[in-house]
Amino acid sequence: MKVLLVRPEESRTKYNFKGIIENEPLDLEIISSVLKDDFDVHIFDLQIEEISFKEFINNNYFDVCYIEGRCFQETFMIEYGKEFKNKYHNLVIVGGQHSQINYQRFMIDEIDYILTGYNYYDLKDIINGNTKDIKNLCINNKGTWIINDFEAVDINNLPLADRSHFYNHPNNYQYLDLKHALWLRTSFSCPYKCEFCIRRKMNMSKYSRRNVYDVIKEIKNNDNEVIYIVDDDFLIDIDYINIFIDEIKKYNLNKKFICYGRSDFISNNEEIMKRLNEIGLYYVLVGLEDVSNLDKYNKLNNIDNNERCIKICKKHEINLMAMFILGLDFKKKDFNDLYKYIKEKDLRHVAVSIYTPELGLNHNYEYIDDNPESFDYFHLVSKPKYLSIKKYYFYYYLLLIKLFLKGRKDGIYDFIDYGYYIRSFIKNIFKGN
Repeated sequence: MKVLLVRPEESRTKYNFKGIIENEPLDLEIISSVLKDDFDVHIFDLQIEEISFKEFINNNYFDVCYIEGRCFQETFMIEYGKEFKNKYHNLVIVGGQHSQINYQRFMIDEIDYILTGYNYYDLKDIINGNTKDIKNLCINNKGTWIINDFEAVDINNLPLADRSHFYNHPNNYQYLDLKHALWLRTSFSCPYKCEFCIRRKMNMSKYSRRNVYDVIKEIKNNDNEVIYIVDDDFLIDIDYINIFIDEIKKYNLNKKFICYGRSDFISNNEEIMKRLNEIGLYYVLVGLEDVSNLDKYNKLNNIDNNERCIKICKKHEINLMAMFILGLDFKKKDFNDLYKYIKEKDLRHVAVSIYTPELGLNHNYEYIDDNPESFDYFHLVSKPKYLSIKKYYFYYYLLLIKLFLKGRKDGIYDFIDYGYYIRSFIKNIFKGN
């Protein structure tokens, strides 16, 4: 049997960041590892492919199509599921982050199964029609949906990814200036409960972490220079991180690492950050979130930690990717204060996101836009508290223009088409969306 594993494009505009940030389809590669001994498996990643899904399936037959994605890819996931079902009338399965939390949104005739967890070994039985007692599965039984019990998965029970797809695309999968960045996951979910974050609910909200020596073994067995550790927060356990550092040094592994971390860990563990820099930590992605108040996001952190984090990263020459949330309570002054803070602290790498009340989280926000494609952190999906929608977008795009001009002046993103983005932002200012 031939199995097609699909990841949809992130956007059908140039805001898909192709050639800037391209994420390796790690979960599809793990699934490939599970299935490849029994099935003929092909990964089709529309983030990098040059042909459309329709063109591909017109020229290639498959018995099964598995599609995964995030919230803003929902429309594409459903579209491709329908296209495949209508063409071949064969098995369609969906999975991934979005379907774990919002599985009801995929309960349509053209989809046969919805995988709501990380139990990838069960896919063999699902494909063969043996679905009795399988956890984390929704079953389309002739139009009536059966929802099986949910359970968390121990990440240590999953196989390593089949990296053949990654190595067959040496000119893709980069993170900014770091080319061919191999994804590595050491944990599921997150022990913190930040108010805005959907990923804390993954794996039934149960934090599960891999054995550190298994992680080192995987790094040793992949000769790729750039390793992107994609945990929601890698910098959690001091003992774990120290073992990680010691083992990298022990085997003299010459790597460049990217990871996520919190500012309170960094501010309280300068020596560890120094040691991480010594083994090749190149980017650390930190949710600074706000310049005045973190309590509203249940961050359990403070601005002082943010500022110490900035100083430590500068001191030890670690590239800090400072991530901020543009609150729905923002006024003109808040946009200006954020840019002023970025300039004063000389933050070179910055990402700003519009606050997005995620589908599947309990919140009191009403949606003004429930199109899944708008849940990309670039669009308002809920009404601002103080500004009109048009004014909010005006200050948002003005901020982006200033940040892009600052980035061009600093010379940090020379591989980006600055002109396209700046012209696009100016156009959006006048459109008001």
